[in-house]
Amino acid sequence: MLRGKNILVAGGTGLVGTNLVKRLLASGAEVLASYHLKPAAVKGEYRKFDFTDFKDCMEATSDMDYVVISAAQTYGSKIMKENPTASILANLKIYAGLLEASSLNGVEKVLVISSSTVYQESDHPVKEHELDMNKPPYPLYFGVGWVNRYVEQLAAFYWKTHGMKIGIVRPPGIYGPYDKFDEEKSNVLPALIRRALKREEPFVVWGDGNAVRDFLYVEDLVDDLLDVLENYCVCDPVNVGSGRGVTVRGAVQVILEACGHEATPIYDETKPSGIPYRVLDLSKFEAVFGKKERTPFKDGISRTVEWLREVEGQGL
Repeated sequence: MLRGKNILVAGGTGLVGTNLVKRLLASGAEVLASYHLKPAAVKGEYRKFDFTDFKDCMEATSDMDYVVISAAQTYGSKIMKENPTASILANLKIYAGLLEASSLNGVEKVLVISSSTVYQESDHPVKEHELDMNKPPYPLYFGVGWVNRYVEQLAAFYWKTHGMKIGIVRPPGIYGPYDKFDEEKSNVLPALIRRALKREEPFVVWGDGNAVRDFLYVEDLVDDLLDVLENYCVCDPVNVGSGRGVTVRGAVQVILEACGHEATPIYDETKPSGIPYRVLDLSKFEAVFGKKERTPFKDGISRTVEWLREVEGQGL
């Protein structure tokens, strides 16, 4: 279905976008990928767009069969704590502009990459229908969670009023090659990898290390995105994930081993560690697409570290 299709990857230089562009090109699709500030890391047709400007949204979506919205302003925990509203205005403009432009330009399908931050706090693997709009997202994710809740509702509005074919996925934390590894913008895994490769000592980790997360390797996410794009653009949000919880302590140990850093981590319980538990229930996805093989966490981290060493010459 993808061969010969004109596909816009909005946000084509990020972690998800870069890996998705590579896969789409390999499938024979005609890909236009956007960049804003970060230059392209792979070959392909890249053009600079500012999707907070509606004119750029119209131009980019013109003559497209499919649009994948992976463009977003995202930040790591540090900036989210210091400036919780930093990304709200820009992301609302990006999603609203691209949905409206896709509608006006007659785009056949739109894939919206939402987030597990839409969910309220839960102590079990959460299902899609358990989202309770009367309960707020976890405090650290309050802003981004409500933005994604609104975007999903906005997508449903276009589905109902204009009959747009829209797919919506809710991924957990994503990691892998082409992630952000700078200290200001990186999320927990790339931040830990960067520090481990620098042989940081003492190796201090915020929180008690017992928080549980669902981490999904980016290649597995790309598999899921293509499945939804081709077969499930029915505006029905679906969880994607690894289906397994990993404690922060476990993740730290895997990262230290992969980086060859023999430090003994120190857990600072006076510092916040984020949501205590976040794992996604995948039964809905598996009912549609079957059970998927997932990259083991240890393998995914090893591949990510190997890629980073290769591109930056670290550890050689």
